[in-house]
Parts: sequence; C-alpha cells; structure tokens
Amino acid sequence: MSIFVCRVVDAQGRRAVFRRDAAHEAAILRDLNQEGYLILSISPASSVAELPVHKLKPAVVLEFTQILATLMANGLRLKDALSIARRIGTGTVGPLLQHVEERVGKGDSLYESLSASRSSFSPLYLGLIRIGEKAGDLATIFQRLSDYLAGRQALRDKMINSLVYPVFVLAVAVIGVVMLATLVLPKLTGMIGSLNPRAAALYQQNVAGFQLGAGLFVLILCALGFLIGLSFRIRARNAAWAIRFDAFMLRIPGLGRFLQYSFGLNFSFAMETLLTSGYSLEEALAESSWVVANLQYRECLMRARDNVVKGILLSEALREEKIFPQVVVGWMAVGEGAHDLVKSYAQLRAYYQKETDKLYARFTNLAEPALIVTVGIILITLILTFITPIFTMLGELL
Repeated sequence: MSIFVCRVVDAQGRRAVFRRDAAHEAAILRDLNQEGYLILSISPASSVAELPVHKLKPAVVLEFTQILATLMANGLRLKDALSIARRIGTGTVGPLLQHVEERVGKGDSLYESLSASRSSFSPLYLGLIRIGEKAGDLATIFQRLSDYLAGRQALRDKMINSLVYPVFVLAVAVIGVVMLATLVLPKLTGMIGSLNPRAAALYQQNVAGFQLGAGLFVLILCALGFLIGLSFRIRARNAAWAIRFDAFMLRIPGLGRFLQYSFGLNFSFAMETLLTSGYSLEEALAESSWVVANLQYRECLMRARDNVVKGILLSEALREEKIFPQVVVGWMAVGEGAHDLVKSYAQLRAYYQKETDKLYARFTNLAEPALIVTVGIILITLILTFITPIFTMLGELL
C-alpha cells in the first residue's frame, strides 16, 4: 500500500486536503469520484515535501525533454536513458537529471519524481508523463512533448524578438516623459512667466492636467495589477473561488477563446494517446482531465464522464456542458457514428493546433504596431500639451 495526499473540493465548495492509503492512484481516483469530490490533485506523500526552491526555466525543461526523447527513441529504457543523460547533461539541466535519476532509482515513477517540481512542469507535462507511464509508451510521449515545447519556445523567441525594439522605444518615451515632467517643465514654466504671465498661467494649467492624467493612468495600472495578483493568490488558497475565477477567465473575450483552444489541444492530445493505448472511454476521460489546469473546464469534463458512465453518448454529454464548442460535439458525433473516436480526437488536435498557432502569430504581428501606436499617442499628447502653447505664446510676442 502507498500513501497519497489528496487535494479536493467537496459538494459545498469547500477545499480539503487529506491522506489515503491505496494500492495505486487509479483506485483513489475512482473512490473520490464516487464520493462526489472534485479532484484538484493526487500526489504521493513522499514527494510532497521535496519541492524545489527555484523554478526551472522553460529552456531547461525543453533540454531535459529533448535529451530523454532522443535517448528513448533509440530503444533505451527509462533508467538507462536517465543514467546516460546525467553524464551528458550540462549546466542547469544536470541537477534536474541527477534528481530524477535518484528518485527513479529508489523506485518512484517518473511522474512522482517530476511532481516534486510542480512549479517547473505544467499540468499538461505532468499529465502526459502520467499517461505515458500508464500506457507504457514514454518514448512517444517524450517525442511529442519535445516537439510541442520546441514549437512553443520558437514562438516565444519570435515574440520576444519582435517586441524588443518597440518596447525599447516605449521605455525611452516613458523615461523622457518623466524627465520632462520633473526637470524641464518647472524651468520652462518660470521662463514663460517672465515673458508672459497670462501664457504662463495657461501653461501651468496644461502641465497640471497632464500630470493629473498621467498619475491617474499609473494608479489605474497599479490597481489593476494588484487586483490580478490578489485574484491569483486567492485562487491558490480557495477552491470555490478558483472554480469561479477559472469560469470567468473562459468568458473574457479574446483570452477565453485562446484558453479554450489551448485546453482543447491538450485534452485532445491526451485522449488520442489514451484511446490508442487501449484505455476505455471512461478511463481516458478521467485521466485526460489531469492535463487541464482550468478547474471549471476540468469539472465539466468530469460531469461529462459521469454521464458517459450512465450510458449517455459522449457527444450528448459534451453538448450539455455549454463550455465545449460545437466543433468538439460535431467531431465526437462523427467518431461515434464511425466507431473511431481516435481519428476524431486526432482531427480535433490538428484543428486546435492550427488555431492556437494562428492566435500566437496574430498576437505577434499586432503587438509591434500596437506598441508603436502607443508611443505615437504619447508624442502627440506631449506636442499638444506643451509644444503648441509655446509656439502660440511666441506668436503673440512677435
């Protein structure tokens, strides 16, 4: 028997953490579902107190994944691949490989070893590793994770490169505005006052209005940042609030659509992998819910699974949950009609991958001109507020 730490939400929305003994994790998952709990996480008790202090960078996680994907693609077992990887791994990935090799050598699963670094590995990553171990095909999982992370890293690098110049220009503009307001404007106001007191009074009004507007803008940004940070902090401590917060995130225009595509991609990939490995539909739905970080999305999946257990078709169960778009329901109906849900999930995965890449590319293409327009608005505001009154005053003097 093994001891597991269970983090759940009961029917009244209260969060609970307790320990249970079980032969394996699937038994606990089945029991908690029957008892009506919404499962947040199930972790081996041995790994709970071993969280690392520092979060690993995405580049380190990518290197770790690529090394193991290459070694296991050549037929090496996990222990042998980790032994070789530890010798060739350099820099910051070396300690991670050593830690994982030691844990696996003591009898822990790879999922248990990586769960000790939850802050470094996403729910998708851990969920797929968990699925790969259960399906007995870690080599395929590592290869797909390597391709997935490499694509995300390429998009991240492209986004950063495209934003370097406009962010630099925006930073220079903001610094220039601060210096103008604190150093130049007071001296300029005194000069104008010695030449034309009436113009100086008008100019001081413009300066005061500009400073008030800038102060309010900064205050709004600070308040917004504080509220967002507070919301995420409460989400981490209150499960009922977490579900409401995640549901709200899915309804935000633009962001909600992106999250839907991202969660749909992760879920479709997990379902395709599990069904290909011979899992039943009910088991695959329960396991695949672990790759989704959004609790509202996960709760809808678990309700759909419960309806499937009762004998309802998956397409009908998903249709009852308004969170799933029509394309998902349609492909499930096609798969059920053709008795091949694997191909349906493969088509869904390709669809979500294409849509997610399009949104990333659209954001990258729009971010640079948006920042440049912001800089232009700042310059126009400065001209209308400060430069134009000066030329007006000079025209009156001449």
